[in-house]
Amino acid sequence: MTKENDPKHEPEITVTAAEQSAPKSKLIVVSNRLPFVLKKDISGKLYRQASAGGLVTAVAPVVIKGKGQWVGWPGMHLPKDFDDLQIPESDPNDQTPTAGLKSEQVVTVNMSPDLFEDYYNGCCNGTHWPLFHSMPGRAIFSTDHWRAYVAANIMFADKTIEAIERCTKNGGPPPIVWIHDYHLMLCANYVREKAEEKNLNIQLAFFLHIPFPPWDIFRLFPWADEILQGMLACDMVGFHIRDYCINFVDCCQRSLGCRVDRKNLLVEHGGRSVRVRPLPIGIPFDRFVELAKSAKRIIKTKQKIILGVDRLDYTKGLVNRLKAFEILLEKHPEHRGTVSFLQISVPSRTDVAEYQQLKEEMDQLVGRINGRFSTAVWAPIRYIYGCVSQSELAAYYRDAAVALVTPLRDGMNLVAKEFVACQINEPPGVLIVSPFAGAGETMHEALVCNPYEISEAAEVIHRALTMPEDERSLRMSRLRRREMENDVNYWMRSFMKAMGSDIEQDEIGTTSLQPVTIDDFDDYLLNYIGYSHKLALLLDYDGTLAPIAPHPDLATLPQETKNVLHRLSNLNEVYIAVISGRSVENVKNMVGIEGITYAGNHGLEILHPDGSKFVHPMPVEYEEKVSKLLRALQDSVCHDGAWVENKGALLTFHYRDTPNEMRPQMIDKAKFLIEHFGFTASESLCAIEAKPPVPWNKGRASIYILRTAFGVDWSERIKIIYVGDDVTDEDAMMALRGMAATFRIASSNIIKTAAERRLPSTDSVLTMLKWIERHFMNKRPRKISNNQRPKKVSSFNNNNSIGFPIHMSFDLTTSPSRSPRSSPLPSPSYSQESSSSNSSSSSEES
Repeated sequence: MTKENDPKHEPEITVTAAEQSAPKSKLIVVSNRLPFVLKKDISGKLYRQASAGGLVTAVAPVVIKGKGQWVGWPGMHLPKDFDDLQIPESDPNDQTPTAGLKSEQVVTVNMSPDLFEDYYNGCCNGTHWPLFHSMPGRAIFSTDHWRAYVAANIMFADKTIEAIERCTKNGGPPPIVWIHDYHLMLCANYVREKAEEKNLNIQLAFFLHIPFPPWDIFRLFPWADEILQGMLACDMVGFHIRDYCINFVDCCQRSLGCRVDRKNLLVEHGGRSVRVRPLPIGIPFDRFVELAKSAKRIIKTKQKIILGVDRLDYTKGLVNRLKAFEILLEKHPEHRGTVSFLQISVPSRTDVAEYQQLKEEMDQLVGRINGRFSTAVWAPIRYIYGCVSQSELAAYYRDAAVALVTPLRDGMNLVAKEFVACQINEPPGVLIVSPFAGAGETMHEALVCNPYEISEAAEVIHRALTMPEDERSLRMSRLRRREMENDVNYWMRSFMKAMGSDIEQDEIGTTSLQPVTIDDFDDYLLNYIGYSHKLALLLDYDGTLAPIAPHPDLATLPQETKNVLHRLSNLNEVYIAVISGRSVENVKNMVGIEGITYAGNHGLEILHPDGSKFVHPMPVEYEEKVSKLLRALQDSVCHDGAWVENKGALLTFHYRDTPNEMRPQMIDKAKFLIEHFGFTASESLCAIEAKPPVPWNKGRASIYILRTAFGVDWSERIKIIYVGDDVTDEDAMMALRGMAATFRIASSNIIKTAAERRLPSTDSVLTMLKWIERHFMNKRPRKISNNQRPKKVSSFNNNNSIGFPIHMSFDLTTSPSRSPRSSPLPSPSYSQESSSSNSSSSSEES
C-alpha cells in the first residue's frame, strides 16, 4: 500500500533515475523523515532501512543525480554529539531508490524525545491532521505543542541552511529548496530569513500532501496567520488539486488581507508574488504493472471481492464503509454468498487512545456483521489488521472486482491509482472513490460515493457489482491511460518545470501580480467610505509615507506623495493626521504640510492645525532618567554602527548597520539597560524604543485626535483609514478595530497584525492616496451642516480644557464593539510651547 503521509508502508520500487534528467539547480529536499530510517543491529551498529513511496521514488533520483541534499529526522533519537558523517552508507545489495544517496548528501535533524513528542504527536498529528482534514472536533489546541512546533521548524531551518551552504560552496545556480508537508509549514520563513542574513541565493518551494481546508475551518486554529505566512515565504506553494489551491488563496486574502489573483492563483506577500499551483502526485505506474503481472494468485474463490486498503485512521471512513456493506447485504440479498468484503487496515499510531478506540470499534463491527450474515461456507467480511507485502497487495488489486476508496477526507489517496495500475485482467474491476479525496477530482470515470450517505453508498456498491463488462472496460481503460501518462515522474517533471520557468506565462497564466493600481482600492474602500461621509486619514510616517532608510534623516517624503497629501489637506471632507515615533517637530518638518495634525513620540505630543499642542504628562522622575539612560546606552552598546536617537520623551536604539552576528548580544544588553532604568523596551524594525511607563500609545492618541476633531460621536459621523507598518501601529489598529479600515505595510517575515489588509510597499500607500483624491474629487458637491464639520482646537482656558470635562478618562481595554460614548477619555495636558515636551501640565486622572 502506498500512502502520501505514511511512507513506511509504501512499495519498494526500483529506481528509474536514468529517466530523470538532473536539474540545473541542485535540489535540497526537506521532509519530516529522511528517505530511510536508521536502525541498530544486535551489536549496536547503525544501518539503513529503506523507505519507499511516491515522494521517495520520484525525488530521490533527482537528489542523487544532481548531488543535492536531503534534510530530515532519521527515525530514531541520536546522541547530541552525533556527527552526520557517521551515517552508514547503503547496503551494496540495496536496490531501492535511496541506494545511491551518499551519507554526505544527508543532513539529520536530531531533537529530544520530549520535543519530538509535543511537535509530532502533539501539534502535527493532534492538531494539524484533524483540522486540515476538516474535523475540528478532534483537534487539540495547545500552546505548549505550538511552541514545540515552532522550535522544531527552526531546527529544520538551521539544518537546511547547512545543506544550502554545502550545495553553494563551489558556486553554481541557486539551489531549489523543496519543503514537504504539514510538519514543516513554518520552516520556509526561517530558511528565507537565515539565507538573507548569509546572502545565500535560493529558490523556495513547499508541497502539502494533505488537504488544505476552507477558511471557516482553518481560521479555528489560533496560529492560522503564522502558518499562512510561513508557507508564503516560498516562491511556489503546491497542492494536490485546484480546490486546495483555492482554499489557500482564500485564506490568505481573508485572514491576512493579502492581494490575490484567483484566476492565476497568485498571492502577494512581502512585495513578492507567490505562485500557488495544483500538482497532483502520481504513482510509479509501470512498476505496479510489473508487480501485477508477476504476483501469484491469492484470491482463489469464485466470489467477487470488494477490496479496501487503508491505514487505520479516522479520516478513512472505515466504519461508514462497513455499515454501507451491511446495508448492501440487507437490501440486496442476492449478493449473500457471492460477494466478500476484504478490508486491509495497516496499524497506525497504536499508542494513541483515539486510534485504539477506532480499532476496537472496527473489531466489534466486523464481528457483528459476520455474526449476522455468515453461513457454514461463507463469511461476508475478511478483515486483515497488519502489513501486506507489495507483491501480495498487487495480487489483491489485480483480482478484486471492486475497490472501495471512500475516505471522509484525504489529500490524494494513492490506493485508487495503484488499483487502476494493477487492473490488467479482462474484464477489469470497478473503482469507487469518495468526492472528498483528491483522487476523486481527476479520476472522473470512477463511480463517486459519498461515504456520509451510507444507504446511497450501498447502492453505488451494488451498481459496481452489476456493471456490464463493456462499461467496466471503457471506464478502466480511460483511467489507466490517464494514470500511465500522469505518473510519479510526470509529477516531478511538473514541479521542476514550475520552479525552473522564468517565462512570464505558465500553464495557469501570469506568474506575478501586477503592481497595485488605483482601481484595486474600489474593492477595498468604495463600499466602506461611500459618498456621504467625511474621511479621517491617520498615517504613520517611516515605512508608510516614506520608505525606510538607513538613517532617519534620509527617510524623506517622496515629492509625489507630498503633493497628493497637500491636495487632500485642502479638501473639506478629508482630515489628515500623521502619527509617528519621531518627535512632533521632526515629523512636521519631514512632511512639511500646513493644516494637518501631527503626532510625535507615538502620540505623546500632538500638534493641532492651529498651532496648539497637547503633551502627555510625564512622571517627573523620568525626565532625569531619560538623560541617564541615554548616556548608559551610548557607553555600552553604541558601537559597530549602532546609535541612539534622542526624541525627548523617548529614546530609540538603532542597530540597522550593525553586523548580524553582533546583534543578538547587543539587543539583549540594550533591553536590559532600558528595563533597568524603568522604561519599556519595544522592538521596531532594526531598532528598540525606550518608552516611559505611561498608559498612552498610538491607539489612545488616535482616539483622542478623532474625538478632538469630530466630537464625542465621532465614530458615527466619519469613516476612518489607518495605515502603518510597525508593531507600534498595532495599538491603533486594535483600538480602531471594527471602526476603521486598517492597512499594514507588511514584510515577508511572519507578522501578527490586527490590520484588515496588507499592502506591499509605500508605493501602494501613494496609490491609495490617489484613489482617495479621485474619489472625493468625483463626489457631487453637497451642503455641509455645521455639526458635520470637524471641530478645531482654537482656544484654551486656564486648565487647558478642550470642550469636554477634564475628569473624563478613556479605557482601551473595553471591547472594540463598545460604543465610544460610554467610554471616558483621558484628561489631556496641553502646552502652547512648541518646544516643551516635558511641560508641567495638569496631571492625568485615572
